Amino acid sequence: MRIKVECSYNGSAFHGWARQVGERTVQGEIERALSTVLRSEIKIQVAGRTDAGVHAKAQIFHADLPYLEGRLADLSYLSNRVNCLLGKDVALKRAEPAPPGFDARFSALSRTYVYRISPSRSSRSLFLNGFVWDLNFNPDLDLLNSLAPNILGLKDFASFALPNPGGTTIREVKEARWEKAEGEIGSGTLKFTIKADAFARKMVRFLVGGQICVASGKKPASWFLEKFGSYRDFPPLAPAEGLTLEKVDYPEDGLLEARAAITRAVRKKDELGG
Repeated sequence: MRIKVECSYNGSAFHGWARQVGERTVQGEIERALSTVLRSEIKIQVAGRTDAGVHAKAQIFHADLPYLEGRLADLSYLSNRVNCLLGKDVALKRAEPAPPGFDARFSALSRTYVYRISPSRSSRSLFLNGFVWDLNFNPDLDLLNSLAPNILGLKDFASFALPNPGGTTIREVKEARWEKAEGEIGSGTLKFTIKADAFARKMVRFLVGGQICVASGKKPASWFLEKFGSYRDFPPLAPAEGLTLEKVDYPEDGLLEARAAITRAVRKKDELGG
């Protein structure tokens, strides 16, 4: 039986999502707890791996479980049992039977991340400690929003992502914008929202780092824009603590398998045109 699970976590004390020997990771903790409750070795597949220190509001994974009987057949009860074995910085939020053809990673249409920054620690709520990048200046929001539209579209992000042997750095970005955060806790901060079909390694943090480098006056806007034309040295890497995976979107159930087939096909540079 395959289940679809939504989870959230504070990534501060984790060495990233992916299991690693001798390190505390989100995948490792969830697999350990599931395996203990079900008395069977359970492996999970995630929508998108996050780096050490990166958070998730609504991460999605799937797991193939053995036959469930008794109270464990109730997925709400199963989730509660698993949560009792997890630390306070990770939780299963919702579990349900996965529809036919569902794959947490390959069936996804898009992922949405939010990166939060603050001009200084004194300008924002202390409830955001560990969830924002504290700067020592107030970046120009209009300048940032003049840079963000250049990120949109199908592009090769080789200048903004670590290489992935056998993979590609070509991604399609569907949304990219800066805005002032609203609400009592978010007051005094800015947030960068970016939505793409998928993300290459450290891509969001390099994009944020590059834009803030321009906003600080250390580099001209042309320096950032030229990075999309050909490979250039990486910009500064924004700290992990400001980044949160907010949402993963999927197509309607009947299109899940077809979407997975499209995602598995590695993109080529000739798709970029021009």
